[in-house]
Amino acid sequence: MHRQLLLSRAFVSYTGYMLKRASLILSVLAVVFFPCARLVHAQASSEISVSVSPTNPGPNEAVTVSLTSYSFNLQTAQINWTATGQPSSSGIGVSNYTIMTKGLGTSTTVNVTIIPVGSIAIQESLVITPMTVDMLWEATDSIVPPFYEGKAMPTSESVVKFVAIPQIKGANGSYLPPSGFVYNWSENYTADAANSGYGVNSYQAFMDYLNPDKYMSVDVSNSDGTVATSGNITLSPVDPKIEWYAASPLYGPLFNHALDGSYTVVGNDTSLMAEPYFFSPGTPLSRDLAYTWKLNDAAIDTPSIPNTLFLHRDTTTETGTATLSVEINNASKLFQDLTSNLTLNLQ
Repeated sequence: MHRQLLLSRAFVSYTGYMLKRASLILSVLAVVFFPCARLVHAQASSEISVSVSPTNPGPNEAVTVSLTSYSFNLQTAQINWTATGQPSSSGIGVSNYTIMTKGLGTSTTVNVTIIPVGSIAIQESLVITPMTVDMLWEATDSIVPPFYEGKAMPTSESVVKFVAIPQIKGANGSYLPPSGFVYNWSENYTADAANSGYGVNSYQAFMDYLNPDKYMSVDVSNSDGTVATSGNITLSPVDPKIEWYAASPLYGPLFNHALDGSYTVVGNDTSLMAEPYFFSPGTPLSRDLAYTWKLNDAAIDTPSIPNTLFLHRDTTTETGTATLSVEINNASKLFQDLTSNLTLNLQ
């Protein structure tokens, strides 16, 4: 009985020893296995950051694709770059790759393989589609004469309308309508959320005489918030001006020929027109524009058509020169006052 008890104790001791040894082996195996599993997970593609500069490239533009990783050292990794229709690039630590974009709406696929030291390869792919946006503007209250072939320019305190027209192609190769995008406008580097939004591809601004240059920018994005393209424009005001024209009784104002500061008066009757350019009252003959006429510094009555003066002389035997002047004052604007002189040569 005593011998049987000793054998039982010996068996229990041996069994406990084997269990401890097995536990030790499992512990060693755990130390070896689990860190390896974590190491592979840490080098997954989610640990690679890919950036593009410029962020919204246009057509036929140089673009640099860059890699960033905080999980392993890119400088010691083998990196291989390829892109459709572009020269490939590879080497140790080649974390930047520069390509040329194609035509508008034509995509380029960039593939990169990163092989960190002592680990498996990681692959990334990026599609770059060049897009752009046309920025147009119109000075809506700047006046010019009829049939003027130039553009009405903005002056101090003019109202200007900006319009963004995205040049973005869909999968079928056709341009997408401007109404289907989200527009985020910024005026002089300040975002204007109140006047931005879905389909808002136009923006109205006022030229400020205290801050004359107007910088406008817009980000155009898809409905899911992905930025597709962006555009910007800087607009500077001009000074208003007065141009002189002769008026024919038969043809009316001769807008095809501006007088260069002097006019030869032949005959008894002469009609002259002082035409305002780029003032902003809304219409050329608006009551906001006040005309003051003078002949040889003596005030004369403002005619019924305020910018057109009819002159009559009783005899053509008198010769010499006279100075005709007109001052145009815009009552609704602070800095739209101008005086112009015309020398009359009497023959």
